[in-house]
Amino acid sequence: MSKNKKTFGSLRDQLKDAGLVTAKQAKKAERGALRTELRIKKGIDVDSVKQEVEAARTKKIEADRLRSEQRNQLTQEKAVLAQVKQLIAAHSQRQAGEVAYNFTDQKKVKKIYVSEENKTQLNQGYLAIVKFDDRYDLVPEVVARRIQERHTASVLYLHDKASEAVDEDDPYKDYPIPDDLEW
Repeated sequence: MSKNKKTFGSLRDQLKDAGLVTAKQAKKAERGALRTELRIKKGIDVDSVKQEVEAARTKKIEADRLRSEQRNQLTQEKAVLAQVKQLIAAHSQRQAGEVAYNFTDQKKVKKIYVSEENKTQLNQGYLAIVKFDDRYDLVPEVVARRIQERHTASVLYLHDKASEAVDEDDPYKDYPIPDDLEW
């Protein structure tokens, strides 16, 4: 009867006998356990190694998040510029003409040629000068305000109608500015 009775060995031996683990896997696990024991004996804290790994993982996650955020911001900027371009293309009011109209673009005086009607509308504040891809165009004041909400650098000249209000204390209020004054 003693021959039929199986003696139970270590867990490793039992797992090998059951076919759940190969000899190679068992040796690898044993070496890992020995390494951990040696680290503890030598004073190398196993938790500090885990902390270093966790810190590196956290750092990588943060870097990935920053890259993703930058990528999303670039995509959003491209979408805004596409909207501005579409607004300008859909609402362009510029008419070819021979009347020079001066305005400033980044502290430089620029000149575009427009029709007399466009010039009058610019001076009265019904049209605004906008810029996209080094090209100047005229759009209605309402569209210019929508463009300005999305991308302020695109609107170069927008006449402020509120500044036309005459101040009661202005000593020159009785002297109107002539319409044909050019600079």
